[in-house]
Amino acid sequence: MIKSIITPMNFTIVRDAIVQHLVNVRDNQKQLAINSGATEEWVNQIINFIVFPKRFRFPDVEDMPCVFVYFNEMNFPEDEQDVYNNEAVGNLVVEYYAVGLNEETEEKTADSNADDRLNYLTAQLYKILCSEETNLYTATNRLIKGFRLKSWKRVVSPENDNTAGTVLGAKFEFEVEFSEPTYYTNTTEIQEFYTKLGIRDENIDPFVREILN
Repeated sequence: MIKSIITPMNFTIVRDAIVQHLVNVRDNQKQLAINSGATEEWVNQIINFIVFPKRFRFPDVEDMPCVFVYFNEMNFPEDEQDVYNNEAVGNLVVEYYAVGLNEETEEKTADSNADDRLNYLTAQLYKILCSEETNLYTATNRLIKGFRLKSWKRVVSPENDNTAGTVLGAKFEFEVEFSEPTYYTNTTEIQEFYTKLGIRDENIDPFVREILN
């Protein structure tokens, strides 16, 4: 492990922790459903979703339902700036897509199926990220100091989408407060953070993974 090097900004670490939190709660919900007698096929259709920590191109239908998690903006209040540490207010985007297909044996249309899955995925994300029961402060090891829901809206799928089904998308935006140190954080502290939260390799920023290995 590299012990002293310029380390990633905290918004990268916060994003990785939030991605892992979504994965953890999703997996727990899947197990609860299976323990209650649900079939794996039903769980995969209704509960499962894929989380991408860094994906910006329109997703393939095979990857849906899927969730993109990223920061697209940060502000630094002037009265909270310091030579060694700045307090940041980041805009966290949780963008997601669902697909619906026509069913031969039922009257439900692709539009209806896509709308139903998108609506339930909205509920999943909202209650995972905003619920006190699945506390995001604990999930980020108190790295975030404030978390506020700003908005929700549907997003339009591209006009050149030629899938056989209906694709619908939406996104939440959250205001997230955390510190952004200007000094070189000890990489041991970062390793302890990722280890304590059990963040999987696939959900760790590649540069972070390199300096920790």
